[in-house]
Amino acid sequence: MRTTIYAVASPPGAGARSVIRVSGPQARAAVALLFATPIPTVRSQFEGRLRVRGREVAALALFMPGPHSYTGEDIVELHVIGSPLLLLEIHAVFAAHGAALRLVAAAPGEFTRRAYANGRIDLAQAEGVLLMIHGEAESARRLGLQWLQGGLSECVARIRAQLQDALSLVEAGLDFTDGETGAVPEILWREPLARAIAEVEVCLAAMPSTLPGGEVLLLGAANAGKSSLCNALVVCDALLVDAVPGTTRDLVRVELAAGVAVWDAPGDLALPSELDQAALLLRDRLGSRAIAAALVIDPALPHVPNTTLPWLCVIQTKADRSEEACPLPVALRALPRFLVSVVTNAGIAELRNFLVARGSARHRAACAPLRELLANVLLGAKRAADSPAGVAGELVGADLDTALRELGGIDGTHAPDDLLDRIFGRFCLGK
Repeated sequence: MRTTIYAVASPPGAGARSVIRVSGPQARAAVALLFATPIPTVRSQFEGRLRVRGREVAALALFMPGPHSYTGEDIVELHVIGSPLLLLEIHAVFAAHGAALRLVAAAPGEFTRRAYANGRIDLAQAEGVLLMIHGEAESARRLGLQWLQGGLSECVARIRAQLQDALSLVEAGLDFTDGETGAVPEILWREPLARAIAEVEVCLAAMPSTLPGGEVLLLGAANAGKSSLCNALVVCDALLVDAVPGTTRDLVRVELAAGVAVWDAPGDLALPSELDQAALLLRDRLGSRAIAAALVIDPALPHVPNTTLPWLCVIQTKADRSEEACPLPVALRALPRFLVSVVTNAGIAELRNFLVARGSARHRAACAPLRELLANVLLGAKRAADSPAGVAGELVGADLDTALRELGGIDGTHAPDDLLDRIFGRFCLGK
């Protein structure tokens, strides 16, 4: 990585200002090809003149010397008037002198990849950067900031410690059999393993899978038919359905198409128990990752839950009993409305097509590599936890080793090049 890279780090097109970012050992020399004012060797911000085609234009330069910069290298940012033609001229100058200075155009995500390679951030923090760049929903931006500040990395460190504790106890018992002095009771390694599994599941539940439009939260009164609706949308019995209100106490994600999903959530109850209240708190906390909510309403018991999410549509269930439209608050009357029946399948195909179209239209994969790695961690940990009593310790240890290796891909302690390519290839130019 001894080359110096450059790219436009502002949105394309004309604007009040454009930013050109240069990073690498020859960053100051590259900018000196254009900037009339000498660039200091200390961290600084200064105004000057940019020489282009024999003329000068006002510009602002920021110099951030390595290793205390975003990439860990010397970085110079040029802030110029937002003219696409001016940017083309700057690119032409850099391209003409590229060979002498080992100056090359940056690939997508290369600035952040260098930050990772130089130890400025780990892969979990890099994913936080991506969420902050592309997250149009406030929940995604908040999560991105939390990860950038090390929240996900701390979670990974706790999971790793618990898995290592379990593995060390498994390995300690390999040389002993039951009845011998050094034998390690299985309960000792199963306890930290259970804690690790619980933490991975919470982490996965809080991780968005699409940005911004592929996740829709189904909200409504208890027993309005949300779980039955999910089953009808995916044409299978994916969720538990019961006539007793409050059966659903967890959030369950049901994928309709690649990256497009609906969440079945606990419904509102008139007199929720303590357990029901805990389920609703979980709904509000984890459901904030959705981009919108769909109101599921039973014509016999019309109820509109409170939510900070924008409403996407109204789904009136049990159309086989009544096709009369439910009265709605004025603010919801302009929303698309679907009359559906899980008994006759009336309206189900139309609703599914609507959700897929709305979710896919603005779909961008988010956290896909991290979700895959966490899923593999969970798979290995659960295989070890599900091992029958007395199974060979070597097999349990192998499953725990696999889980730890997959976990290393999240913070970069074990990250092959193909994984890095997948992670940073989703970034835009200049980031």
